[in-house]
Amino acid sequence: MAYLMMQFEKLFLRNTVLRRVFLLLMITVWGVIDLATGYEYSFAVFYLVPVSIAAWYDNKNMAIFTIILSALTWLYADYGAGHHYSNPIIPYWNACARLGFFSVVAFLLFKIKRSLTDMTLMAMKDSLTSLNNTRAFNLEYQTLKRRYSKKDQTLAVGIIDLDGFKTVNDTYGHSKGDDVLVEFAHVLKETMRMNDVVARMGGDEFVVILQDTNSQGIEDYAKRLRNKFLLSGLKQQYGVDFSMGIRVYTELPDNLDEATHQADQLMYQSKARGKSQTTISAQI
Repeated sequence: MAYLMMQFEKLFLRNTVLRRVFLLLMITVWGVIDLATGYEYSFAVFYLVPVSIAAWYDNKNMAIFTIILSALTWLYADYGAGHHYSNPIIPYWNACARLGFFSVVAFLLFKIKRSLTDMTLMAMKDSLTSLNNTRAFNLEYQTLKRRYSKKDQTLAVGIIDLDGFKTVNDTYGHSKGDDVLVEFAHVLKETMRMNDVVARMGGDEFVVILQDTNSQGIEDYAKRLRNKFLLSGLKQQYGVDFSMGIRVYTELPDNLDEATHQADQLMYQSKARGKSQTTISAQI
């Protein structure tokens, strides 16, 4: 049952036309039932279903349209059922009251959804650098693993570790160390392409995944990163540098730990050879 609900939700999110046709059909069905059962039975609460769906899964304009259409449908059903009022203004007042009620519910759903989205983003971001954190990176990795499982595409996983970062903390203090991490994160953001993924793993260690690339593209990335880093002034001002290990894959390992461990070993090879360099190795 849970699986079916997930598939239904995915379908709702992806297919805008189907979602909106479903909303219109639902409002029509409630209107017909409302008309058939007469004015003594209140169906106003049932119109909240399409209103809620529009507010949660669609945009604000569609939600407003659904709210207005639901209120007008109720008004038409009320008139069609032969409901007579002591004052001709009363049905319009009731329709406006329902319009306001639907609007309040939609507004609250908008606020709840925005709060959930903001909290989700905060939970997925490193608080210092605003890069992806390990949780977000692991989710990205699993997504890429599924996406590329049947494709003959080259991906690369890189581990980057700052050289001399401990000296910065000891000499200038941890606040300056944080400044170095933030600036290096900015360098990583400027270097990555639109479909690349970058995250802070903790401390002064970072990880990247390069998608749809080849040996030349990986070498170009390493050169771009080195050039951007030198232009940042971090080396000149604080004496830091970085070592990187990149493991190339045609098929990603089953879990992130295995992929990062292999790239980590290559990064330590870079450090063993004198630091401030990159070691690249293809999948065996």
